Amino acid sequence: MTDAPDGRPKMRVLVIDDDDIARELLCSTLKAAGHETFELQSSIGATRCIQEQKVDAVVLDVMLPTVSGDKLARMFRQSSVGEQLGIVLVSSRSKPELRALATLAQADDIVTKSEIQRGLVIAVQRAVVRRGGLRRRTGG
Repeated sequence: MTDAPDGRPKMRVLVIDDDDIARELLCSTLKAAGHETFELQSSIGATRCIQEQKVDAVVLDVMLPTVSGDKLARMFRQSSVGEQLGIVLVSSRSKPELRALATLAQADDIVTKSEIQRGLVIAVQRAVVRRGGLRRRTGG
């Protein structure tokens, strides 16, 4: 496993957001910090991606169609896939409202959409550390 430019281990992060522009911003911010990203427009295929790609963290938009990001976070936490998974909720909602949703969803951290570029990477790093660090991967 190679390190990110800041010397920290490279994280593998799944980004789920139905808005193409927001998803691209989330992914490009993480990639610029040296992390590997995987993208989905909806919750469909999320569990499979987490398991197959050995994802360390997931960034969830709260306002996803069909299943909201906070509900999806709760579903992850109630399954074996979510035990060691760092979860960060992202929304344009106010910080207090987003923090309340994160508490109910058992998410590890939050980032408002206006703070993505300066707050996303550190939020994901904190979420991963809170859940015990990077998942062990074998092979390349």
